[in-house]
Amino acid sequence: MFTAHFSLTHWWIAAIVSALALAFAVQSLATKTRDKLIAAASVVLATALYTALRGSGDGAQQALQLFILGALPLAILRLVFAGWLRRQLALKHAGQPMEELTGKQMATLLATFVAAVIRIVIL
Repeated sequence: MFTAHFSLTHWWIAAIVSALALAFAVQSLATKTRDKLIAAASVVLATALYTALRGSGDGAQQALQLFILGALPLAILRLVFAGWLRRQLALKHAGQPMEELTGKQMATLLATFVAAVIRIVIL
């Protein structure tokens, strides 16, 4: 495990990086500037609330690890499916309906999420 030597400060830094990555991923899905700001601010505020409530005391390290385990795979998924999401946003900008997810695409999305979580747990 690469993080066996991490102190609580290291976990805080990793959580902040994960939160910023997730905020960037979420805001990139919005189409209007106002919506982008709201999306990014929502993630940052939720992160601040979670870490303020859970990021202190005896369970701080575990709480930060769980936050990272939840946030980082979602940011990774945004990168993995960037092409598909770009096509959907282009359809929306063109005034056409966005495509429905097929069963195969949903299975790929879930498998990628599980693989990202497992990879992060191993690291």
